[in-house]
Amino acid sequence: MSVVAPDPVAWDDDPGETVVPDRHGEVFVDGLVTRLHEEYGTDRQELRAEAVAALAAFASARVRTFVPILVEKRVRTACRGRRADQP
Repeated sequence: MSVVAPDPVAWDDDPGETVVPDRHGEVFVDGLVTRLHEEYGTDRQELRAEAVAALAAFASARVRTFVPILVEKRVRTACRGRRADQP
């Protein structure tokens, strides 16, 4: 499995700003949704909503290097939980 991390952008003058620009976040979410849809067969809209929520949970993180990995882990865990709930 490979995860493509977006290029970090430093905002030294305002630490409250999002470090990863939206276009990179969208590209990451699109790739994640595609991979997990193919792997788990989960609805793309559900996956996108979970990925966006997971990204939002890390929006204020000062260190963003591992955010894509943590987001993927959260969404995969949710997919596995849904799979385990199915008969």
